[in-house]
Amino acid sequence: MTGLSSPRHVWAYRALFLGLCATVIAYKLLPLNLNDRGLPGPDLLLALTLAWLLRQPAVVPIGSILIVFLMADFLFQRPPGLWTLLVLIVSESLRQRRLTMTEFPFLVEWSAFAGAVLAMILLERIILWVLMVDLPPLGLSLTHGIVTTAIYPLVVGISKFLFGLRKIGPAEAEVL
Repeated sequence: MTGLSSPRHVWAYRALFLGLCATVIAYKLLPLNLNDRGLPGPDLLLALTLAWLLRQPAVVPIGSILIVFLMADFLFQRPPGLWTLLVLIVSESLRQRRLTMTEFPFLVEWSAFAGAVLAMILLERIILWVLMVDLPPLGLSLTHGIVTTAIYPLVVGISKFLFGLRKIGPAEAEVL
């Protein structure tokens, strides 16, 4: 798959996206005890979703994001809908700003991702604090955000070189 030249390619990429998300969720549910080393694992769902959204926004519709993250909230026993709402807000915000970011280098995209992850973590903590829910230590949450931000270039590289998901330019985006 090299691009979005037809609606068939869009649906193929959408199916691939949902399949990758289902694989990540299934892998995280396996009892492998890989996180016993002290460093929290990255949020691959978030990195994959935002990387694909910034590359090809037609591939990641809002309905797919809603289904994937709401299912993840229930399966990972997080407060239902809170992380999903934050992901939806951030993804739509980045989708609207994506046209201006296509002209900038990857470092700008990566810093926008890092800022979005940090904002999501802090906003989630504030909401849970207001609702008087037990919170994990702040350092653990920030480390999780840093690890997620650090894995983003790898997710983008795999998406580009393995799956052929390239970043579209402003002219192609206007057509879509």
